[in-house]
Amino acid sequence: MNRIAATAALELSLALVCSSASACGEGQFNMGQGLRYQGYLAPHPATVLVYDDGASARQALYAGLKRAGHKVTVVDTADAMSQALQAGHYDVLIADFDDAAALQSRTSGTSAKKPGLLPVVPRNRRNAPEVSSRFKLFLLDGASLGQYLKGINQLLSMRAP
Repeated sequence: MNRIAATAALELSLALVCSSASACGEGQFNMGQGLRYQGYLAPHPATVLVYDDGASARQALYAGLKRAGHKVTVVDTADAMSQALQAGHYDVLIADFDDAAALQSRTSGTSAKKPGLLPVVPRNRRNAPEVSSRFKLFLLDGASLGQYLKGINQLLSMRAP
């Protein structure tokens, strides 16, 4: 009986240690073989401020960012966003592309290290010149949790000293 328990403990610890995989900038872990649970881990947890006036549709996405290790704050008005920026430090600011210009001007004077802006672009405007000329990195509307995690990780990597 002790041998079975020791073998099971060894297999569980090996599964936890050896089954991590990196894909698209996020860490994915699987709990043992045959188990259906898997999740994402952020390699560089960040404080994320999300400006979303229609947040109800994306609540599951933001909950996934939290489970991955990011500290996420969601605001739905420009005033709430300004208050959040004054009250704390954020690494990443996620907002719709149309709101991005106004948000860039609001964040320019907030602190020595302003948050990196990660705009969410409608799919039909993905190849628009104003998108690629203003932002090296952006998310497409309807992006998956993995794509959000990848975008946040890439933005943090670009901003690293």
